[in-house]
Amino acid sequence: MMVNFLNNKLIPVDCHYRGSRRACSFMMIESGRASFVDNNTVFAVPYLLQALNEQNIPTENVDYLIVTHAHLDHAGGTSALLKHCPNAKVIAHPKAARNLANPERLIESARSVYGESQFTGLFGNVEPTPEDRIQTIADNETITWGERTLQFLYTLGHSTHHICIYDSKTKGVFTGDSFGVGLSDPETYETKFIVSSTAPPDFDAAESEKTVRRILLSLNPDYVFLPHYGIHKNTQQAASYLLRSLSAMDILIQTALDKNIPDEELMNWLFPRLIESVREQVQWCGVKDVDSAMNWLGDNLEINTMGLMVAVQRKRNNKK
Repeated sequence: MMVNFLNNKLIPVDCHYRGSRRACSFMMIESGRASFVDNNTVFAVPYLLQALNEQNIPTENVDYLIVTHAHLDHAGGTSALLKHCPNAKVIAHPKAARNLANPERLIESARSVYGESQFTGLFGNVEPTPEDRIQTIADNETITWGERTLQFLYTLGHSTHHICIYDSKTKGVFTGDSFGVGLSDPETYETKFIVSSTAPPDFDAAESEKTVRRILLSLNPDYVFLPHYGIHKNTQQAASYLLRSLSAMDILIQTALDKNIPDEELMNWLFPRLIESVREQVQWCGVKDVDSAMNWLGDNLEINTMGLMVAVQRKRNNKK
């Protein structure tokens, strides 16, 4: 059974990416019509179609497939889902739109991170999205959809083509990965824990902090909607968790620079320190079963380490 929010006006749809409650797409509903925020992978499409069917919404009534950023666990299924939704438009940052239309670089980058076998198992066949069905969005642009106003913000830190979306009906923000990853209680929406997402290749701790503060100060949302994972209602608390984690990641990056850890040693130097930092963060958030939380984070921790490594190398090269 799916969790319904605000009288069926928003439904998080579990995409079963790497297991249950690890990644979701958010389905907004307006008078028998639907739009999705983040479309996950090709393997999520049956779950998204099932969600439409359970709400008696025909695929012809899907208006928008909104992509917060082009990373494949958020956008890899866009073209496949679009084939089922003949009237839908894809909304994305201009840079993300180029990646969706020509995903070769994304595919190559993801293959280098995951390896060929794991890439295929996670993402399957990633097809180009037809350019004539992509609508690019400007910073602070708004779209009226039914009784909703959707406001789009460019949000740096996790990637250079990231957007967040404020939804006037729920007074919530679809954050993509700009508000980190973590779990909330599916009934009370209280945050259990949040840690920063530092995946390669564009992680920037300072820009991530600016994004969090912009979301809070300019939008003052009642909720943040995290694809990884769920609805979080105490936005100030969630932000405090994330800012603490971002600070810890920034310290790791700076320490690696100060110690002048060679490039070839960075991964082995950073990984155990990131694990230690994340365990401490989860415990600080009040989680009693820390091992369970670490298992939920899983391979993300290795990928996050890769992002820190790239951030160190970029800062080092910028000083030359």
